[in-house]
Amino acid sequence: MADQLTGTTPRLPWVRDQLQIALDILDNPGGGLVFGYQALGQARAHLAETDPRRWEDAIHKLDEAERQAVWRNYERARQLIREALATIPERAPA
Repeated sequence: MADQLTGTTPRLPWVRDQLQIALDILDNPGGGLVFGYQALGQARAHLAETDPRRWEDAIHKLDEAERQAVWRNYERARQLIREALATIPERAPA
């Protein structure tokens, strides 16, 4: 229980869900960039808080995806999110 409160246990299904939300809404008019960027940033921050060495590649890709999204390079941002997703399993190893 304490691990869940402190954020030391990676919640990989939640991270994957956040990244899927970002993929789905990033360039939607009416706030898609804001909410997509927020979902992307939360997922990246969670990985960085739980195990930055293990998730270094994904964190780097998501950091760059955030930058690309702000610059309105949505296809590049989506590509980077997909690449990061490919490195994140659906569940943490037991």
